[in-house]
Amino acid sequence: MRILIAEDDIISRKMLGRALVRMGHEVISAEDGVEAERILQKEQLSLVIADWEMPNMDGVELVRRIRASEEERYVYVILLTSRTGKEDMVSGLKSGADDYITKPFDSDELMVRIRAGERIIRLQEELAERNVQLEEMALVDGLTSVANRRAFDTEFKKLRFHSTRFKRPFSLLMLDIDHFKLYNDNLGHEAGDEALRSVAQTLVENVRTSDTVFRYGGEEFVVLLPETALEGANLVANKLCHTIEISGISHPGNPPYGVVTVSAGVGSFDPSEAGSDQAVLGQADQALYRAKANGRNRVETQLDLSNSAAR
Repeated sequence: MRILIAEDDIISRKMLGRALVRMGHEVISAEDGVEAERILQKEQLSLVIADWEMPNMDGVELVRRIRASEEERYVYVILLTSRTGKEDMVSGLKSGADDYITKPFDSDELMVRIRAGERIIRLQEELAERNVQLEEMALVDGLTSVANRRAFDTEFKKLRFHSTRFKRPFSLLMLDIDHFKLYNDNLGHEAGDEALRSVAQTLVENVRTSDTVFRYGGEEFVVLLPETALEGANLVANKLCHTIEISGISHPGNPPYGVVTVSAGVGSFDPSEAGSDQAVLGQADQALYRAKANGRNRVETQLDLSNSAAR
C-alpha cells in the first residue's frame, strides 16, 4: 500500500518509514497535520499513521478533518502516541481513529496493526464496489437491460439543466409497441418478453452512443437525444420505427402488418422558448397519442412536422 506518515519528529518519521518499506509498502511523509491534509486532498491514500502531538495541526484534529471530509473512499487512521493512559486512548479512538500505536513502536506490533488495517481497507473497497454495482443495477431494467424509469428521471433532469444553461437543443422520443396486449394474448407473455428485449436491442443499436434508451414502463420506451433539434429527432424516430418493422418480429394481432411495429411521439427543447425544456415530455406524450389515434406505426411531432407512416 501507499501509506502516509504524519510525524514532526524526523528520527521517528524515518524509522517508521524504513520499517514500512521493509514490509513492502510505499511511504509518503508529512511533517505535520496541515501538510498531511494537503497531501490527502491530492493523493488517493487509504492508510494514514499520524502522530498525536504535532505543531500546526495535531493527529486528533487531522482525524476529525478526515472524517468530516466528503471523500467517498475510507481512510484508515492509526494514531502514533506516547500517551498510554486509558482515557487518552479512548479519546483518540472517539475522535475517529481506527487504531493506535504507542511510542517507541515495536516493528512486530506495527506489522500486525498495518495488516489489520489492510483487511479493513479491502473490506471497505469491496463494499464500495458492491454498492456501485447495486446502484447500477437499480438503474437498469431487468428484462431488457436498458436504462429504467428511475435512470430516465435522473438523466432527463441533467439534460434539461445542461441544455437550458448552455442554450443547446435536445429532443425526446416516446415509442410504444402497437397492440402489445394482443401480442401477449396471442403468443403468451414469454414471447412478449422476448419481443420487448428485441425492440430494446434494436433501439440501442440504431442510436448514437451519446443517445440513451430507457424502458419507460410496460411496452413504452423513451430515447433522449442530446444536441438534437426537432427536425433531426423526427428523422431518428422514423428510422427507428422503420427498422423495428423490417426486423420482422411476427405479430398476428397487428394487422395489416403482421409484425411488431411501434408508434412514436417527438418532443424537442427550443433554447429560444422559455419553459420549453419542461414541456418536452408532455409534447412527446401528446404526439405519441396522436400517432396511435392516426393509425399507429407512424411518427408524430409536437409541431406535426411528420404525419406520414414510418414505413
